[in-house]
Amino acid sequence: RQGREDEKGFWWFRDNQRPLDAVEMDRVYHSSPCILRGAEHIELAFKGRRDITLFTNLRIIIVDPKGLVGKQVEYTSIPWTSVVAHTVRTAGKFIDFDSEVGFYTEMKFFPGSSGGSGEDDTPPVPAKPKQSYFELDFNKKMVDMDALNYYLSRRILLLAKTDLGAPVPLEGLTHHTDSTTFGKLFEIIGNDQQEMDTQAINAELHTTTQILLDEETVVMAFKAGRDVTLFTNVRVLHIDVQGIFGAKIEYLSLPYKSIRAWSVETAGVWDADTELNLYTQNRWHAAKIEFDFRTGKADIQKINRFLSALIIGRPTDNQVDLFKKSYASAKQMVPLKFGSFGILNNS
Repeated sequence: RQGREDEKGFWWFRDNQRPLDAVEMDRVYHSSPCILRGAEHIELAFKGRRDITLFTNLRIIIVDPKGLVGKQVEYTSIPWTSVVAHTVRTAGKFIDFDSEVGFYTEMKFFPGSSGGSGEDDTPPVPAKPKQSYFELDFNKKMVDMDALNYYLSRRILLLAKTDLGAPVPLEGLTHHTDSTTFGKLFEIIGNDQQEMDTQAINAELHTTTQILLDEETVVMAFKAGRDVTLFTNVRVLHIDVQGIFGAKIEYLSLPYKSIRAWSVETAGVWDADTELNLYTQNRWHAAKIEFDFRTGKADIQKINRFLSALIIGRPTDNQVDLFKKSYASAKQMVPLKFGSFGILNNS
């Protein structure tokens, strides 16, 4: 924001990025050096020890000074349209000082090499993501990661508004389902997801942990242990609660426009789960994203129809009938509870 001073913080925080005055940075990079377009403006600015990260209305710019005195400078630009998905990972509870934001793009990665053999004893070189995936570290004391996540969601998801897919019902299509003690254990160990009610999660992610857009609605929600997978009207959002205390939380946001193919697999005779695979144009770890769902606790074909509507459907299509399942005989569930860290607890 305008007028913000550079609060460098303690020395052990300085490698992690801290906020800068975006208005001042906009003035600087419109003049010397002039790297911004006329209609381009900086919305957020951050600085690490020497690197500067700029989020503009058109792209991400990373300013990387090289050498001892920083005379040589590399300017890397990644248009928002090149971002396939993004992750936001909050810091842990105690000695974890940084939060991370990761960007998956459509660019290629370095596949590595197997090394030489015989007289050529060149050691193998591991694969590297290069620009296919890059990560930025932020100072957890100075950067509001929920606000940053909301900003990134708006900036990336608004690009998907030109192709919204077919109209789908926006009322919640999933509900609480009861589990036996054995079922709950299998759910945690096997990571098999089951349906949960959308009303409470919608309220939580629009208020206390505000990461959903104003016009965004959770249509289907599933939970496995402490992890949650949400299908909204604009993206798939996976929430991975990590650590003993659940303070470290990773949010993976995948717009439907980034999904190039998908597959669902129904359960076999002895299988306890159904599967969903999402394929994107990313070449790194987001090239294929897998989800398992508990048989009898999630309708995999309803998910299939929902994805078909939003990925290959058109706004002029008739509204999709997703055949809402009847839960009239289901046992009444205890209302959803939220922990103090702004995400679902495991009770």
